[in-house]
Amino acid sequence: MVQPRYIRPLALILAFLLLAAGCAGRGASDDLASKYHQDDEELIDENYVPRDDGRPLSDAELKAFRTLGEIDRNLSQEETAIVELHFKYFVHDRRSTMQRFVDRSARYLPYIKKTFASRGIPEEIAYLSMVESGGNPNAVSRAGATGLWQFMPYTGKKYGLTQNRWIDERRDPFKATFAASDYLLKLYGDFSNWHLAIAAYNAGEGKIGKALEGTGANDFFELCRLDCNLEARLQLKDETRNYVPRFIAMAKIMRNLKQLGFTEPAPDTAYDLASIEVPAGTNLSAMAHNLGLTWDEFSGMNPGYRRTSSPPTMTTTAYLPPTMTAQAQSWMAGGDSRMYADWREYTVKRGDTLASIAKRNRTSVAAIKEANGIAKLPGAGNTIVIPGKAAAQDYAAYDDAGTAATTGSAGKYAVRSGDTLFSLAQDWGTSVDSIRRTNRLDSDNLSVGRRLIIPADARSPARGLQRAEREPAPAVRASAEIPSFTGTHTIKSGDTLSEISRRYGVSVNTLCSANGITPKTKLQAGRKLKVPGSASAEAAPAPEPVQAGKPEQPRPVQQASKPAQAEKPVASGSKSVRVSSGDTLYSLARANNTNVAALCKANGITPKTKLQVGRTLRLP
Repeated sequence: MVQPRYIRPLALILAFLLLAAGCAGRGASDDLASKYHQDDEELIDENYVPRDDGRPLSDAELKAFRTLGEIDRNLSQEETAIVELHFKYFVHDRRSTMQRFVDRSARYLPYIKKTFASRGIPEEIAYLSMVESGGNPNAVSRAGATGLWQFMPYTGKKYGLTQNRWIDERRDPFKATFAASDYLLKLYGDFSNWHLAIAAYNAGEGKIGKALEGTGANDFFELCRLDCNLEARLQLKDETRNYVPRFIAMAKIMRNLKQLGFTEPAPDTAYDLASIEVPAGTNLSAMAHNLGLTWDEFSGMNPGYRRTSSPPTMTTTAYLPPTMTAQAQSWMAGGDSRMYADWREYTVKRGDTLASIAKRNRTSVAAIKEANGIAKLPGAGNTIVIPGKAAAQDYAAYDDAGTAATTGSAGKYAVRSGDTLFSLAQDWGTSVDSIRRTNRLDSDNLSVGRRLIIPADARSPARGLQRAEREPAPAVRASAEIPSFTGTHTIKSGDTLSEISRRYGVSVNTLCSANGITPKTKLQAGRKLKVPGSASAEAAPAPEPVQAGKPEQPRPVQQASKPAQAEKPVASGSKSVRVSSGDTLYSLARANNTNVAALCKANGITPKTKLQVGRTLRLP
């Protein structure tokens, strides 16, 4: 018989063993949940003005502050003092904020640095994303800038980031990073100076260009000293005046995290994801469920999606751990993956009403409203999507006003793989018969993606709605080479990109990527377009996310095509280079082992000369 004095220790040991066993069983899931979680939407404070806290830098801090990288050399004593204010702000007053920025940014910095290095951008400029968003792909500003790189809507669209009620690629860290590298290269091509390019990223190239012209300044800090001579409307905002010093201070801190007492993130913090092509109208919540992921985990990997289904009229790209891609592709090949398989677009005409459109297309007003996220019909000329037959059946229990045709409801729910009427009844605290009556079901068979009305008598509707398909809070790609070209197409009068893409069996975006153009580029008769040999992803490309310190592994995934990069090295012995789309003087100089000044001198141009595609430049 066990003596009483041993009972409590044995009980504690037994409890510990049971807890350890339980933890071991949840290990893989817990790892995913802790690593790939969805960031909360965060408002970025862009207007703080740091002040001297009166505390001198310690020996360790002073040593870290004096380190130099590619972007903080040759600063005057006055300029260095301005940077020191920002350095102190993050090292003294906002240490916890800085540590949070470090921890979040560690997920994306290895990928950003690799992307920038491959395009000739100084690696330290990767830290600009921390100044912009603190490493949060769900960050927003009061002005409407969004994502890791804080793209405004117009600029985001200009650099290929799709934004609609289904998806916002400004929140996709990988696509947005590639777009940011395009924009930064363009700005460096404009100003031939990284400090000015960074200032223009904040204020706009027009603002910086006019300020330089009005002051005659040659660099950022000189511009700050002289811009008081400009008209008030042309002067730089305090936000821009602080922007470059803040970035330089951030870079100094990131070079010396351990020395400054910050915790360095573990190498495996970096996101290691592979991309898969997602067909239009895919039920993302059902896919996540099939992979054993919660919606929060899937959203953490894919913050660009704004709903639990992908856009019904376009192919997109999702990111998953490499071990899950084969299962996801197999699931998407099945019939349960398509939520909106037979949807189509419709252009609103004068005199149309929601009721008339619904009647002509054999659907309901409620289904059209839900599909488009609208309360009323937009004006003539706007495009909406028309739900197919399956969606119309799902809305059979709703009248044309969009309200339940029965005696009320506690919400809506989209059926997922594995759901049964019995399991839903248990979740909602109601009966199978109540669900049947509310939804006018004549069968117990449930199709994945079908929308059910939660009965009004449900005792736990919130539990069901936690699993329901509903729009997440508006949040904040992996690459492969362009397929080998099999030929060209000579543009004829009246040709459109969509017609050409259909003719050759490739997507519009693949065609655009192969030719360095956008879907809005006007086609000129006689121009030759390269036609890839096989269809690729329809979404705009971005390089593949990689994990810091890990060798790249082959991905058994259909990858998105990658556009020709800005660097175009000429063949050995060549004396000239032909300008291609996306080239800048800076990228051409680096690619051909020269500098912008020498390239300009050899061609009788200035650093501000705009390069025309097809022009041949002499190499010094």
